Amino acid sequence: MSVELILLLTTAVLAVVAVTAAVVAVRAARRVRVPAPVAAAPDRPERVDLPGSAVDLVARPVSPSPARVVEGRIVVSPTSEQVVATALSRPATRLSVWAHGVSHALRPESRDRISGLMRREYRRRRRLRARAARQAARQAVLDTPPPISWLGDGPDRAAG
Repeated sequence: MSVELILLLTTAVLAVVAVTAAVVAVRAARRVRVPAPVAAAPDRPERVDLPGSAVDLVARPVSPSPARVVEGRIVVSPTSEQVVATALSRPATRLSVWAHGVSHALRPESRDRISGLMRREYRRRRRLRARAARQAARQAVLDTPPPISWLGDGPDRAAG
């Protein structure tokens, strides 16, 4: 097997492990119950900014008693965070976000940028290896004893 094939298989296995870990983490996060935040003051609307979005959601002021009894059951209005979390956790929304990320990654500009970064990193590491090799060669030259002369004036002959 060639080195490229081994790297491709290793990358595929790591990708499968990463996706599996992400699925397990998402399932575990969904099981965790998060306590509802304290309601905003009735005179100030609560503002929720979504990162990377041009949409600002402004929640209506919450009445002093958000819970009410309907037909013997207590009904509590959802907070704006709960509404946003529900809207963003829908499968269609998650799929569209994932599809947008994949399409962005597959664009020629992104591929060129990534390949350029990889090329620069490869060259940088090659320069570091060459620099280390030159330094090791210099150190090896300095550590060797001077050669013995064939003419008889080497260190093993006594001066006489």
